[in-house]
Amino acid sequence: MARILVTGGSGMIGNEVVKQLLRAGHKVHVLDLYPIKIEGITHFKGSILEKESIMHAIDSCEYVVHFAALLGVANSTRNPLECLDVNILGTRNVLECCVANNIKRIIFSSSSEVYGDALRVPIKEEEVFQPKSEYGASKVVGEEYIKAFSKKFNLDYVILRFFGVYGPLQVNNFVVPLFVHNVLNDIPLQVYGDGKQIRAFTHVEDVAAATVKAIFSEQASKQVFNIGNAASETNILELAKLVLKVSGKGEEPVLVPFENSDRTKEREIFKRVPDTSKAKDILGFEAKVGLEEGIRRMIEYRKALL
Repeated sequence: MARILVTGGSGMIGNEVVKQLLRAGHKVHVLDLYPIKIEGITHFKGSILEKESIMHAIDSCEYVVHFAALLGVANSTRNPLECLDVNILGTRNVLECCVANNIKRIIFSSSSEVYGDALRVPIKEEEVFQPKSEYGASKVVGEEYIKAFSKKFNLDYVILRFFGVYGPLQVNNFVVPLFVHNVLNDIPLQVYGDGKQIRAFTHVEDVAAATVKAIFSEQASKQVFNIGNAASETNILELAKLVLKVSGKGEEPVLVPFENSDRTKEREIFKRVPDTSKAKDILGFEAKVGLEEGIRRMIEYRKALL
């Protein structure tokens, strides 16, 4: 079994990856500023902006899964310098520590935000980058740093571009948990614009399963994959209606102009659906958790906390 460092392992995706790695019998180090309530791991408190913290956590590891980042479009817009520092300089620090410790492979969590408003949908990995936010731009630079380190130091890598990840532990800055939070607290569900922005949402368990596959797949070496669930394609208005339906509420969503939202019309992405055929062919990845089932699980989890 392998010893694996997961940066950002206390976050939603990292947390699920850690659980799946432990179930498979691997040894897991977690580097994060925040604690993680999972037995059997070795937790190192620290930031990826501190190379000493990374070096301490990476010691004796064979693989690195790099999730630590400043997340989200709205968050990066409010904190652009912090976003660029953490996501770019932090990633370079992680890469330098990987090289110094002869890491076999790094898995990098990128984002569908790198595509912006893609010219062709469903989106293939070869699509051009058109990021509309600091967050998307930071992920583009992170990918380029990884490829440059690979060329110079022969560092093996896999880049995973995640589409619309959601899950029970996700903070309410993102649309699915926000809708679930609001419906459970009798707050009207607000949908920006006409609500026809199209997304494909992917449950965190599926994303974590793809990540674990990417760590060990020989064929995945130095490859980039879209990780998503095209079968969950829906628009935001229909998503709100689905959350209301699953919760048993009879209300209707409320349409709100973009100027009253946390994302301007100029920065909105109007259609984002992945082509995941490459991940299926090489990683053997197929999403299993449907959107309605995922929402039901989130509602049940959140209800239990009330």
